[in-house]
Amino acid sequence: MIGQFIKKLEKNPKAATFIQFIRFGIVGVSNTAISYGTEMLCYYVLFRQSRFDGLCALLRALHITLSPETVKIIVISALAFFVSVTNSYYWNSKHVFASDGRKTLSAHLKTYFKTVACYALTGLLLAPWAKTFLVNLGVPFWMSTLLVLVFTIPLNFIMNKLWAFRPMKRTGSNY
Repeated sequence: MIGQFIKKLEKNPKAATFIQFIRFGIVGVSNTAISYGTEMLCYYVLFRQSRFDGLCALLRALHITLSPETVKIIVISALAFFVSVTNSYYWNSKHVFASDGRKTLSAHLKTYFKTVACYALTGLLLAPWAKTFLVNLGVPFWMSTLLVLVFTIPLNFIMNKLWAFRPMKRTGSNY
């Protein structure tokens, strides 16, 4: 019954975009949970005793001095980022921005790397900058994090919809 109602709504272009945005948000909630779970698993279980000595030595050779704890957090954050973006790509390609045709491996990889770029722009560049800006204005960190989401979630949706998952022109061999 709900599925039929949603299919009927999707025939209206404005309602279809709204439903697509809701689906994107649901995928985003799962990404957040997966990212958090990945970080906790890595920090408290998989890399609990790791000091990343080899990586720290490499960084020192490059005149970059970071504590082993900082290096560990950066490695874990990067891993969680890629795990959650891969989850996002999978679900967004299947249920949010699904295409009619079958994509080649090359087309999937191109879309995947565009997805990584979208999330990197908003999650690794824009969000930290905006949070820092707001905190420097006196906004508490917890509130700045929520305020930034109000901007980055719709921006990510637009970038994914119009760029990363934009249907490719049919050239014969791409689908």
